[in-house]
Amino acid sequence: MLQQLFGFITSKYGKWITVISWLLISGLLISTAPPLKESTQATDWLPNSAESTKAFQISVENFPQDGLPVIVVFRNKNGLSESDYDAARKIASWLESKQESLKIQNIVSIFNTPEAKNELLSLDQTTMTLIVNISGNPTEDYFQKSVQAIRDYVSNYRSAQLDLETGGPAGLYLDLFEVFSKIDGLLLYVTIGLVLVLLLVIYRSPIVAIIPLLCVGLVMQLALSIIAFISEDSSFLVVNGQSRGIMTVVLFGSGTDYCLFIASRFREELKNSGLSIDAMKKTMIGIGGAVGSAGGTIILASLILLLADLKSYQSMGPIIGIAIVIMTLASLTLVPAILTILGAKSFWPFIPKKSSNTRAEEGMLYGRIGKIVLKKPIFTLVATIITLGVMIFGVFGSQKSFDQLDSLPKDTESVRSFELLREGFSPGRLSPTNIFIENENIDLFDPKVIENFETLAKDILSTNLVDDVSYYIRPFGSYSDIGSSMILQAHKGNDSQLKPIFERSAQFISNDKNVVKFEVVLNVNPYSNEALDFIPKLRDVVNKSIESSSISQSITYIGGETAEAFDTRQTGDRDTYLVLPIILIAIGIILVLLLKSLVAPIYLLATIIFTYFSTLGLAIFIFENVFDQASITPGLPFFLFIFLNALGVDYNIYLMSRLREENLKANLDVAVLKTLALTGGVITSAGLILAGTFSALMSLPLKDLFQLGFAVALGVLIDTFITRTLIVPALVKLLGKYNWWPSRQFINN
Repeated sequence: MLQQLFGFITSKYGKWITVISWLLISGLLISTAPPLKESTQATDWLPNSAESTKAFQISVENFPQDGLPVIVVFRNKNGLSESDYDAARKIASWLESKQESLKIQNIVSIFNTPEAKNELLSLDQTTMTLIVNISGNPTEDYFQKSVQAIRDYVSNYRSAQLDLETGGPAGLYLDLFEVFSKIDGLLLYVTIGLVLVLLLVIYRSPIVAIIPLLCVGLVMQLALSIIAFISEDSSFLVVNGQSRGIMTVVLFGSGTDYCLFIASRFREELKNSGLSIDAMKKTMIGIGGAVGSAGGTIILASLILLLADLKSYQSMGPIIGIAIVIMTLASLTLVPAILTILGAKSFWPFIPKKSSNTRAEEGMLYGRIGKIVLKKPIFTLVATIITLGVMIFGVFGSQKSFDQLDSLPKDTESVRSFELLREGFSPGRLSPTNIFIENENIDLFDPKVIENFETLAKDILSTNLVDDVSYYIRPFGSYSDIGSSMILQAHKGNDSQLKPIFERSAQFISNDKNVVKFEVVLNVNPYSNEALDFIPKLRDVVNKSIESSSISQSITYIGGETAEAFDTRQTGDRDTYLVLPIILIAIGIILVLLLKSLVAPIYLLATIIFTYFSTLGLAIFIFENVFDQASITPGLPFFLFIFLNALGVDYNIYLMSRLREENLKANLDVAVLKTLALTGGVITSAGLILAGTFSALMSLPLKDLFQLGFAVALGVLIDTFITRTLIVPALVKLLGKYNWWPSRQFINN
């Protein structure tokens, strides 16, 4: 069937029908696709079963916020002076005058809400905050312009003594949107530039260098259009700038590699036959299965990602899978059709001509390397294993960071504002942990109920990592002078002077009085492993305290960014131990079916695992000692495994399928030499292109993408120059005919 397909694609009329069909279908889908929706909400990436996700839903439903707060941070390390307070008053006055034009809901400062002084002014009086709540959606243009206008005005009051930064959740969203808005354009230009340069160096032909870029570019737009159609009315496919960026480099890396495999074999066949139609038909019959298997491996890995609970892992599968399905189809149809139309002119100005005088394989670079490996396979194997084995030690002692701010550049204003807050306030005040207690059958102002909640607050405060607790009876914190008697009086509504206290207390009670919120401030960095490890203990303390009280029928949910990070870590670990082994098994099955052997796939999988840990260890060592990055991003080990193995197996397939083909014609040693000579340059070129496309991620200002790009590029280079060139040929030589056991080829050998 494949032979008939390739025969049609390369035929006189079939090649034109194929190209025109691709252009018509692509044009229709791209022109009618809706805008692609993207997400920046952390809980969108957690499973619905996670407690922090449920807490977030409770928060949205019962404590709705029309907007997000901007936090203006004032800090003078010598203590805030009168002139600093004057600057704060002027800023507060200007904000009040701009409430309507900037859509400001309210302003909270020590000037208009003195009761909140303990929360707004640090104990050492070096740091103060002014909170501005802006209504609307942070994705809207007017919202971002409002935040930027506040930043611009506030910056006028900076001085040599006064550090002044505008951040908070609204500022962080603005910075994230600015970073993500640069990803698509910058990444695309850098990737295209790198790939174009590499292809020009490899082929020294502008035509064959541009063909892969045009095909991959068309596939990318087509894939994004299909993803937009799917995500428009579905929550199944969650997309953000990071997943789009990763899809771009995977598509350009793998797509260009497929084009490279086809073009290289096409040039080889042109020298043998001279006719483009015959040459392309032989090319696709010889290499079509390998290209299809290579694409199938990534597609299968993408499908397996659907088993992940963490949606940042889960949604990456369909996004990449859709792109690679289209790219594989294009590689098997569109690319050969275009090359057949252009024929030998594709390689202009170095047009291949029919010739029976080809360079002896042994004399080529990879032929010479092959002779050395075949002569000393044990030495080669031991030397490479020791070299890569040493790299693995970098894995031990590494730390993951769940701090969202770590991913942003240090000079981002929201990062600078949070750093000022950390210097002046308890670290946990930046991101309090929320406890929601749901009970439809209690009177919140019943003395017994108040006593139960006060006991709960004391139980929480008694734990060693908690700095403060706020709730409706203690809305300004447990150490505030405002307690239950004043709160009860404020809720009676008879005293207008107590209105600010009532409003503050009401923020901890849902409108229907069925849900109470507690805010827990930790005395450690809320994103540290210590804080994350505390979440299960906090859940246990809350549950035990509630169960032993008169409100034992209550349902509790613990959320907030620390709880979300803990649930992300737990879910990510679960996915790592479940999904990655399944992907490895799937790759093994594909290799068994392709190579018709049980032995070769086993040692190829072993080299995959060994290369992965070596790459991860060396990458972590370089991050810590060269780039001064003390931690790695949580998803790095997972995605490195996915991309390094799903993409790296392409070279296994290309190398071993050609070796099996040559071994049918000659003895194993000759087959190894010829395979290395004919595929070594192609695999090296493909590896350089794949490494180049992933290294493009290093041009982006996000630590997550920088680390992923560097690690995958490093792993691809190790896989290309060491694993495929030295380790695999050495193993092939040592195993001899047993490489193909139990296939017929083993018997014939």
